[in-house]
Amino acid sequence: MALPAGAGVGDGSGAGAGAGAAAGAETGAAAETGAVSSGTGVTGGAGGTNRPRRRTPHHRRASAALLLAAATAAASGCAFGGDYGGGLAYGDPGERAASATPIPIGLLLDTSGTDGTAGTDARDGFQLYVSQHGGRLGGRPAGLTISNEGPTPSATATTMQTMLAHGVQAVVGPIDYAGYESVAPLADAAHVPLVGVVARPDLTDISYVWNVAFLSTEPGAAIAPFIYNHVKSPVFAIGGNYPGDWEQVRGFTDSYSALGGKLANTGGQATFTPATSFSPSGETTDFSPYLQAIKESGAKAVYCAFTGDEAVRFVQQYARSAVKDIPLYAVGLVTDGPLLKLEGAAATDITSVLDYSPDVDTAANRTFVSAWAAGHDGQEPSVYALTGYDAAALLDQAIGQAGPKAGAEAINAAIGALGRIDSPRGAWQLASTTHAPIQKWYLRRVQVDGTALANVEIEELATLPD
Repeated sequence: MALPAGAGVGDGSGAGAGAGAAAGAETGAAAETGAVSSGTGVTGGAGGTNRPRRRTPHHRRASAALLLAAATAAASGCAFGGDYGGGLAYGDPGERAASATPIPIGLLLDTSGTDGTAGTDARDGFQLYVSQHGGRLGGRPAGLTISNEGPTPSATATTMQTMLAHGVQAVVGPIDYAGYESVAPLADAAHVPLVGVVARPDLTDISYVWNVAFLSTEPGAAIAPFIYNHVKSPVFAIGGNYPGDWEQVRGFTDSYSALGGKLANTGGQATFTPATSFSPSGETTDFSPYLQAIKESGAKAVYCAFTGDEAVRFVQQYARSAVKDIPLYAVGLVTDGPLLKLEGAAATDITSVLDYSPDVDTAANRTFVSAWAAGHDGQEPSVYALTGYDAAALLDQAIGQAGPKAGAEAINAAIGALGRIDSPRGAWQLASTTHAPIQKWYLRRVQVDGTALANVEIEELATLPD
């Protein structure tokens, strides 16, 4: 991926900042090299209210902006890493004094394996923010070391150790749930902040662990009252046989049951695939036994949490099954980003919950969506693109507050002292107890918007307490 000159991307030393790093030391798996461009100008910040409202008209405007951005990019020969339209994004101090002291940052993301699409989007979102801020974070030249996660949690931990040995002062990632659990203790031991960009598992020590996405149980907890108020009948809960999916389903079932809702599953317990009675091991390819179980349960609605290929297969097989007319609710990751393109028309009318929708009606989001589209063939940003972008924003503000020569511990303390962060998703702030965002949640529905399917925001859901 060729990127124009700007902040250094390579060995994390910052030596390439401003001129572009041509060569980077490989850390762990494969390190990527290149540079990030700079931009000029100032754009508007986030806005909006807590009042539920429909977004379909704005979504049409956002789609028009995407087409315009794509056409502009094509006409100018703009590729990713080029001029995203320039501009300082939300939350930038503007008058902050520049420093000559580089800040080495590690991006530990899966950009080629099972979670490659999510990792690539998070990487690109992070680099987009840096490019919009003159190749700097906190006024300091950003030296980025980008390393692939390993195929196993232990391999990811080894890559993290190599990054720490190279002197990074903060790490963003990883994508894999189990990998997250393997590297968090290393961040705590090294006193280097770890900024997560995906749903975070429960961890014992989070002194140096931060998250710009959400806790795994939160999406289900956010949508449970809506489903309870609109269904008030037995709901069948189902998810993949994977720790992240367990937690995402548990967030719904615990909250729904606390409201007085009943599960339609046998024994009142959620179903996880593959069940030993249907598949001995590995991913589920045939969901027909589960769909039959849903039919026999008398469920009036279904809530699901799947990832990757399993999400695509479940959605497509559900749409062809005898239960296709039973309303399907989901964690937003089921239909987010490239998965929706793979699912196609089968995903129509799925109602989901997530902390971001590309048609959030704020100036900051319109700028973000247009800039992303300009570098990605007119595509809308996924939630991973958003969290990568916000991870850079978080570090930008913390590094700026920590001082021109501050290291990892001072940056970590500054993260903890941050208040409101204005983001394309809307304003949020870190909870003192979980180090994860206190934020709005959005109810989205897959609908045709113009000529394409999109997750259209239906309304804002309640903000979960700290």
